[in-house]
Amino acid sequence: MSFNKPKKKIQTRRRVDDDDSDDGDTRRINDIRELQKSRERKNGLTEIECAVGKEKAAALEDGIQMAGGTMALTGKQKARMEAAGIEAGIREQFEKETMLRDEHEELRKFIDQGLRRERGETSSSDQQGGSHVDESDVLMRAAMKLKGYRSEASNELLSEHMLAGIPEVDLGINARISNILETEKKKSELLEQALERARNAAANPRKPADDEPVLKRFAL
Repeated sequence: MSFNKPKKKIQTRRRVDDDDSDDGDTRRINDIRELQKSRERKNGLTEIECAVGKEKAAALEDGIQMAGGTMALTGKQKARMEAAGIEAGIREQFEKETMLRDEHEELRKFIDQGLRRERGETSSSDQQGGSHVDESDVLMRAAMKLKGYRSEASNELLSEHMLAGIPEVDLGINARISNILETEKKKSELLEQALERARNAAANPRKPADDEPVLKRFAL
């Protein structure tokens, strides 16, 4: 009768697990060493000092931090840059509104000057009898109309535009004056046509006066 020796179980799985854990620990250690090496200050100049110089790099040291191998601005530096951008935008908008207000002031001076000129030349304009309309008379009449329609709340509207930050679209003084001249010229042409029709109707009394409503409208 013979006895067989019991065979030992080979624990291969445990050895494989131990090897995997050892490899994982080794990798972590290597990563930590590499990170420590990257954080060490090397002799010589840094990237920022090479780019902008030592003095500027020292000035920017508070505003720039190294994060993950890249340069990143701190919250304080970002706030300064945003504040500078907002201030520049407000300054630009204020300059636009100031230029617009100056144009309005120039137009007002032009209108006032025309009104003073018309007050001194009322007798000569009455002698002409309205038969001939030149550009100066058209400008004077347009100035009177603009004087009447001018709003007293222009400064309030200007302040509202500045607060809203919406720039007003301005055509310019030349465009405004040209529009006024064209309007007055058209009115004078219509008036001359109505007067001519009235003269023709007076010369031919048998012809029915079809232009009577037109004359009444201009008389009003």
